[in-house]
Amino acid sequence: MNYYITPKRLIIILVSLLFVFLWSTGHITSKLGLPYIEPLTFLSIRFLLSSLLLAFIAFIMRATWPSSLNQILHIIIAGLLMHAGYLGGVFFSIKLGLNAGALAVITGIQPILTAVCVGPLLGDSITKRQWTGLWLGFLGVTFVMWEKAALEGTSIIALFCAFISLISITAGTIYQKRFCAISDIRSMNSIQLFASALICGLFALSFEKNAIEWNADIIFALSWQVIILSAAAYSIFYWLLRKGEAIRVTSLFYLMPPATAFMGYLIFNEKFGVIGIFGLLIAMLGFSIIFHFGSNIVGDKSAK
Repeated sequence: MNYYITPKRLIIILVSLLFVFLWSTGHITSKLGLPYIEPLTFLSIRFLLSSLLLAFIAFIMRATWPSSLNQILHIIIAGLLMHAGYLGGVFFSIKLGLNAGALAVITGIQPILTAVCVGPLLGDSITKRQWTGLWLGFLGVTFVMWEKAALEGTSIIALFCAFISLISITAGTIYQKRFCAISDIRSMNSIQLFASALICGLFALSFEKNAIEWNADIIFALSWQVIILSAAAYSIFYWLLRKGEAIRVTSLFYLMPPATAFMGYLIFNEKFGVIGIFGLLIAMLGFSIIFHFGSNIVGDKSAK
């Protein structure tokens, strides 16, 4: 088996690491802004501004827009799962007291769920080495969850919201790769964000007070999530899905817990014990096995 790193693979590795960093800041900036705004109000503003930004970019760059109602419907369904469902769960779990590092660990189970579904749904093969990496990652995630939940105690509702987030991003990833692969990333993301803004805005008007305490933290959190996360990080995620198998791309989520935990420690003084650190190391080992020792070089299938 040839493990030579081609220029295309090197680019994908570097972009993947950039994606890990950007995506990991999501939980941190959410926690930074949520003390001053309700979750659905935050998300509806973020999604609307992000949609307008991407629509402007798509217009300037003359991106193609979906022409059929069926294609638009698929785009909206994937977007509601990957934006409204995933981030709704993230925001509510943080609002209810789940720390950023533990949340990243729970959503880090995504590669296991993707692996269970990806074979029959997408036709991607999973090698024995990839399964080994997946289960190592799952074991590492379990150690961190046990430390955070059993030793420190967390709200059941907060954990439930975190798992809603996990299920949504997993289902959205698979649906996106299966039904939206031919859509232009810029216009597609704009449509998805606008649909998510409408849904979150409707629920925000119905169930929240829509009060916002404007200050430097909330302005920074909104700006970062609009420009860096919704516009940049999601576009990178979609691009990576098209360049490699879904299982390898989602294995990047095993790197989110250590990255988020480190940021949480620096900014919010969130700490992991010995068990948690051990779990993070095992999860990272699992990611390394998946990413470097799969059946195909990442990007070879669709990068041509």
